[in-house]
Amino acid sequence: MLITRLILFYFYCIANIHGKHFNGGTITWAPIDPYATGSSVSITITQTYYWNFPYIKCLTNVPVSSGFSSSTLICTAECSYDGDYSTKKISTSTDCISTSPALSMMTSQRSNNITLNKDAHFYLAYVGEAWVPLNYPVRRNQEWSIVTYIDLRVRSDEFINTPPAATVVSPQYAIVNRTIQITIPVSDVNAGDDVRCRWSTYTDGYRRRKRSGNEKQFPIRKKRSCAGYCSSNCFYGCSCSGCSSCSGAAICGATSTTVATTTAATTISTTTIETTGTLRSTSSYPVRQAINECADVCYPNSLPSGTTLNGCTISFTGTRANTWYAVAIQVCI
Repeated sequence: MLITRLILFYFYCIANIHGKHFNGGTITWAPIDPYATGSSVSITITQTYYWNFPYIKCLTNVPVSSGFSSSTLICTAECSYDGDYSTKKISTSTDCISTSPALSMMTSQRSNNITLNKDAHFYLAYVGEAWVPLNYPVRRNQEWSIVTYIDLRVRSDEFINTPPAATVVSPQYAIVNRTIQITIPVSDVNAGDDVRCRWSTYTDGYRRRKRSGNEKQFPIRKKRSCAGYCSSNCFYGCSCSGCSSCSGAAICGATSTTVATTTAATTISTTTIETTGTLRSTSSYPVRQAINECADVCYPNSLPSGTTLNGCTISFTGTRANTWYAVAIQVCI
């Protein structure tokens, strides 16, 4: 029987490893008291990871106890609102909780309590690379980015959101050339929340011009009137249909430029809603980091053609034996 393997990443939007031992995982969080009203809020951050066993031993402080380094969960965006997380970073080390010798798999987990300033909202990630070679043709040293969005702002219904939860074992196994359905069980303790799954994405950051002490300030130029204007170039926003030198109703000869542009609409996720994605800019001073939910394993490049996500069910057909694929999913409300 020929087998294809899928490594599953499922993250909650509200996710320096070396070698062939990391098989995916999740990061989630929850407020200890969702009705907290003080100047700070205590939350529990839970990391769950899957490893190649016995290459990684079933001990505490995984993977350090097997001779590998660990790092910390890092803020990747909206770090100005991290609620003082930068002074109390959480280690990515976890503790073995179960093994499956038949599947060569070990599961590790650790929960950490941390107190942050109220109204904190930022993206927290576990970023790594150099895991098992993926896809066909083989791609090596692929980076992953497991991201969770922590949002301690009070919802309109007057409590702090608890993100949805999902449980699924990674890796999953598929018979070559046979379509399988992988359903991700999801739940939410907040009654009435609509839990959804979507592909993880990469959203560009945006930039703006840096302010300096000797920078000149320019007034906003008023839009010129279109009335009575006709020449070889029509102003932006004016119909060219009345000018013999312009064809049809095209907008031609626009002379002004913009400092914040986008070519397409993108969405990013939060703990409570999905919001419009970050806009690109043409200047050289960043003010918003990119939102990287999947690094080198973003859909569709990380999966065989024809792979789909319907609700929280993945439809997958592997066409090559002994091939690993990575699936990056966001669980949102």
